[in-house]
Amino acid sequence: MKDSNNKLKIQTIIDAIDSGDPTIFGALLTEDSTFRFGNWEQVKGKPAVFEAQTNFFASVKSTKHKILRTWENEGSIVVDMMVTYVRHDDSTITLPVADIFEIKNDKITATTIFMDVNPLYNPSTD
Repeated sequence: MKDSNNKLKIQTIIDAIDSGDPTIFGALLTEDSTFRFGNWEQVKGKPAVFEAQTNFFASVKSTKHKILRTWENEGSIVVDMMVTYVRHDDSTITLPVADIFEIKNDKITATTIFMDVNPLYNPSTD
């Protein structure tokens, strides 16, 4: 993909996610933004995305993403990362993830997250 002129940068998005505060991520969204995490049902609209983010953040103690590669064009950012989750029992797991963020007018119109999140909730499979 060619370089973009997006003012919204991937580090800003990832920092918002790693903050654990859904209002910070929510501030980056359009009102009709969509969000899909793995094979979970897609949600649409800022309130639904906020609820999905709030529920997910409550299920873990914290997240930390390490960006490996990114691709950008005028309308999207694709990012390949490793994400480390800290569970509520303080155990950790690091998993691969690829995210696609569709961008319009420097706001996120769609987030699609490709990962197998099952190991996060099944510690015996670490």
